[in-house]
Amino acid sequence: MKPVWWLLISVGSATLGQIFFKKGVLMTGEIALKGSVIRELLTLVFNPFVFSGLVLYVVSTIVWLIALSKTTLSFVYPFAALIFVLVMLSARIVFFEQIPTLRYVGILLICVGFLLSSLA
Repeated sequence: MKPVWWLLISVGSATLGQIFFKKGVLMTGEIALKGSVIRELLTLVFNPFVFSGLVLYVVSTIVWLIALSKTTLSFVYPFAALIFVLVMLSARIVFFEQIPTLRYVGILLICVGFLLSSLA
């Protein structure tokens, strides 16, 4: 499999992991870190969505390492920028979060930067 496919799997896993993290936090509520901090953190980690997000991050990291073994770091690293773009757009679609116009401009700049670096 070509390195680009490994990178897209890694980016997709990391993006989905972030969405699962947010869903889990919405279910458990605000993290106050008061009282029994260990119990609060264990409750959070064992929330099915947070736990799934952690698993996705492990998968993303392993796949990222596979991609790194197949090509240069300077080619691989710009793909990390896609996570920012996909997470913001996913937050809009999944959680109906409002995204200010200036943030869309930022997303556009990230995409232009990604394209320029990947074509070089």
